Amino acid sequence: MKRLTEMGAALVTAALLVSGALGQSEAREVGPLARLFPHWQEYLDLPANDRSHFTLAYVIGSARGVPAEDIRIWYDTGAGEAELVLDSGGQVLNPPDLSILAAGPMAWVNQPQGGMSVSLSFQAKLELEHEIARLDTLLALEQANRAMRSVGGVAALFAPSFKTLIFVFEGSAPDAWAIHADGSRTPLIVQESQAIYRPNDRDLRDVDHLVFGRPPARILIDS
Repeated sequence: MKRLTEMGAALVTAALLVSGALGQSEAREVGPLARLFPHWQEYLDLPANDRSHFTLAYVIGSARGVPAEDIRIWYDTGAGEAELVLDSGGQVLNPPDLSILAAGPMAWVNQPQGGMSVSLSFQAKLELEHEIARLDTLLALEQANRAMRSVGGVAALFAPSFKTLIFVFEGSAPDAWAIHADGSRTPLIVQESQAIYRPNDRDLRDVDHLVFGRPPARILIDS
């Protein structure tokens, strides 16, 4: 079994060049679909209760700056063609399940000459709302850290410990607050499109929930 610890930090560039010779704009076979999803098999092999609050996210990028809406990647399911759905940032919204990975389909791409990269991140799997409970954020961090330890063996000793949640917004980040048990509030650190929260910081340990001016688009798990 490959080790999740090989992923390193919360955001790791896999540097997976699926083809250095993708030419013109016709369909090109780029190898097994599983190559686009390193460590996804290990994640899916975890018990469902051990991955309920975190996931692995994959972002497809073009070495030549082709926008995500112009990148098409698909594979044959045996019953027809299935296409990977990318959001505006290139994140894959429908990664394959275990049965598809086991079938080992080949992936095809329609992209101008150049190559593709796949970046991998740990993300919290929470409801993206104006308010988020502290207990849910703690569980996301706990599960991500436990996953690293459970499959990493000795190498897990050198893996990063996840302590931080980065709330990413579309556009500039809104006001973001940590609401304490007594009703008082502490502003979160806001940097451009992100709000940063470390639930185990000394002055944030009695927080009950977080409040945002608008819901985040995604939540990264970081060291």
